[in-house]
Amino acid sequence: MFRIAALARIPRVLPMARVPASLAIHSRWYQVSPNSARPGMVIDLNGSPQIVVSKDHGGTGRGQAVIKLTFKHAVTGARSQERFRSNDSLEVMLLVQKEYQFLYTADNKAHLMNMQTFEELAMDMDAFEGGKDKMAFLEDGMNVTVQALEPEPGAISWRLPPKHTYKVAAVESRVARDKGATYLPATLENGAKVSVPDFVKPGETIVVDLENATYAGRA
Repeated sequence: MFRIAALARIPRVLPMARVPASLAIHSRWYQVSPNSARPGMVIDLNGSPQIVVSKDHGGTGRGQAVIKLTFKHAVTGARSQERFRSNDSLEVMLLVQKEYQFLYTADNKAHLMNMQTFEELAMDMDAFEGGKDKMAFLEDGMNVTVQALEPEPGAISWRLPPKHTYKVAAVESRVARDKGATYLPATLENGAKVSVPDFVKPGETIVVDLENATYAGRA
């Protein structure tokens, strides 16, 4: 249970502002509500770059929603927790996008390679943008995006591509009580789960929208 007094320590945040879609896409600068914050996002918190590690919801006892975010400092690695009201806004920091290829994981780090320079980079799993649910879609050889603050501290987070192709391993059979269903649970070859239209069969290759973890079409 959160104490009411804790709200007094909520850090100063910026008012919500609408940012043009083109600016958000190319500069990666935009504002989000605490409810929309997700693991891997890099937030400008009182002038310091903080990576979102986890998010929890709670209340103040007076019906006002409070969101508790756990952060990791992008430079020092120090962890902290802050509480926000649901109507606060957070500033997502300006990031440079670099394309890498995922190689493997070891010791809680993802090993990636820049296919232009063949430079290998080890990124903390905590710096993955999307959390455990999105991690299920990661597979060897996948192109991923590394996000960096330049010139310092450099690479601080990484994320999946917007879409990726997968082979379907299995599709659950439709049962009588779901006769009207048009989508069925399916398992991909890498073990990830996604709902697919009932015409999709095992062995087919499909495209998955990784932003929403949904079926996007046949490959």
